Amino acid sequence: MEKRLFFPYSKIREGQKEIINNLIKVLDEGKNAVFEAPSGIGKTVAVLSVILPYAIEQDLKVFYMCRTHTQMTRVIEELNAMKEKGYDVSGIMLRGKSEMCLMEGLKKLPYKVMVKLCEAYKARGTCPYHMAFKEKATDRLLDTLGTGVHHADRIYKLGKELGVCPHELGLEVAKRVRVIALSYLYLLDRDLRKILLVNLDTMLNDSILIFDEAHNVIDVAQEVESLSITGREIDNVLSSIKEIKVRKIARSREEFESLSTYKYAIVKALRVMKRVLEERATECERMYPAKEFVYDFELKAKESLLIIVDYLERLIRTASIRRQRPRNILSIEELIEFLNKLVETSYDKRYVHVLSSRGENISYSIYCVDPQVAIKELVEDAHLSIHMSATLSPLSHYIEVCGIPRTHEFKIKPVYAGRVKAAVITGITTAYDERGDKMYESIAKFIMNVVNSLDCNIAIFFPSYEVMDEVVKRLGSLNKPMFMERRGESTRELEEKIREFKKCWKIGGGVLLGVLGGRTCEGVDYPGRELEVEIVIGVPYPEPSLATYAQMKYYEDKYGEDKAFEYVYKIPAMRKVNQAIGRLVRGPNDYGIVLLGDTRYKGLLNYLADWIDVLGAYPYDNSKEILKFVKGTLERFRQSK
Repeated sequence: MEKRLFFPYSKIREGQKEIINNLIKVLDEGKNAVFEAPSGIGKTVAVLSVILPYAIEQDLKVFYMCRTHTQMTRVIEELNAMKEKGYDVSGIMLRGKSEMCLMEGLKKLPYKVMVKLCEAYKARGTCPYHMAFKEKATDRLLDTLGTGVHHADRIYKLGKELGVCPHELGLEVAKRVRVIALSYLYLLDRDLRKILLVNLDTMLNDSILIFDEAHNVIDVAQEVESLSITGREIDNVLSSIKEIKVRKIARSREEFESLSTYKYAIVKALRVMKRVLEERATECERMYPAKEFVYDFELKAKESLLIIVDYLERLIRTASIRRQRPRNILSIEELIEFLNKLVETSYDKRYVHVLSSRGENISYSIYCVDPQVAIKELVEDAHLSIHMSATLSPLSHYIEVCGIPRTHEFKIKPVYAGRVKAAVITGITTAYDERGDKMYESIAKFIMNVVNSLDCNIAIFFPSYEVMDEVVKRLGSLNKPMFMERRGESTRELEEKIREFKKCWKIGGGVLLGVLGGRTCEGVDYPGRELEVEIVIGVPYPEPSLATYAQMKYYEDKYGEDKAFEYVYKIPAMRKVNQAIGRLVRGPNDYGIVLLGDTRYKGLLNYLADWIDVLGAYPYDNSKEILKFVKGTLERFRQSK
């Protein structure tokens, strides 16, 4: 085993040994690995220590996919530790093009617009940093960088110092290194994947894929394959097209006539498109299959939808190149992408098309109901793939829904097993048909009774921002500082709130409010007394919608009725809950108490992580018994440390 291991630390923990031994078996048998291992065990270094010697021997590229920059940074740190130990490793962390651009005006644009304009500037030779890169990025410099380990910040700083494009520099270095840490989107999005692989001059079958925090993969896969367009965006595109001065951008009479024809046809088509959607919309959601929309549109417009898309692309490209870039360019690009996707998915059962209307706001959406669209081909084409998370159970569900072939699955028991105690709180629920003033007031009363009676840090996680807002409205006075996750707030703002919350255990405790599946309970650890009690309000089932209903029907046909509700509702919801509870513990000395605030949890206990001990159930208004359980358990844990 020593010959096949690049482990940089003096001691390999027991859980890491299990990961290493299982992955050696995976490599020997040529399988894909799917495994669950607890937070804090050191999964990243254990996996890399086995995979890197094999990748070097087989001359394979390693794509290490993460959700956050913090997780990518961990990959770079472990590679540096290996490098310092003398192992022959190299790697780079890639960030999006907009984050690496030195052109301030360009980097502030919406990402897709920025990418297209960047390509246009490069083609015309008008980006000074791209031109400088071609002149200054010598083979000697790139080969030297290609033997190192680089954080994205380092590449950005180097590019700025040299006056060359940091993104181009990063891609060229990425061609030469062994490991690339990057976002899932680079590979799950088919268009981005094609661009990346071409830029790196590599193929998927020459690559090893590592999916870290793989419990996110299913949702991300469906999101990248789903699109929507609104009536307001169509209006924005129409206004922008009408403002284009064809006479100013045409270079000949023939071009003027062609562009004028395009503009006239586009303006007419957009008006028809908006009218068709308005006529077909109802006061709520309705299924509106793409083939029906295309038929309705072409009947009224007397023109092919694909021809209109072609006209739109030609007109916008010409205007942009001639320095007459239209306003609302993002809406234009999104409309083009949406219409192409609409035609592509017209007869594909893996997608549904939903038209919704709220007042004057019309939205037409393409929903992907099968994550295999983005995942299966990717995994099948790769040399092998590794999927890991602390909350991936049941593994069989993940494997089946993602379509992963030839799998070897295993689970690592956490060192903190038995150190999380839970109780179900009955009489309250966030079930959709039971929400209302009375229920929200009951939930608020329960929270106040618990929070105001304890001397520790408490986190409260809700199924949605809407439910959290309704409960917070009804909260009376709390005797602790409150820190609340807000929709759309910056990462910096949220990180500052979390830092302040963590300190509060020294002054009698604070309260952190967040959303299940959100940033406060994903990728953030609260060790020791930074978090001792957690309250989970409600079960984070998806809100009722036609898209969810369509996925249920699709899963019933594909997996059977028994699995459909479990796969669409129960398992995804309980993964979020298990992920949130995992914030309490990281090492053998951590502990925590969880109050599961919803009667429905009595029927979901089989889906809780097996390291959580559920010790009973209490009515929400039985404060005496609830506090007796919490305080007694808390005291025993503190005394045992």
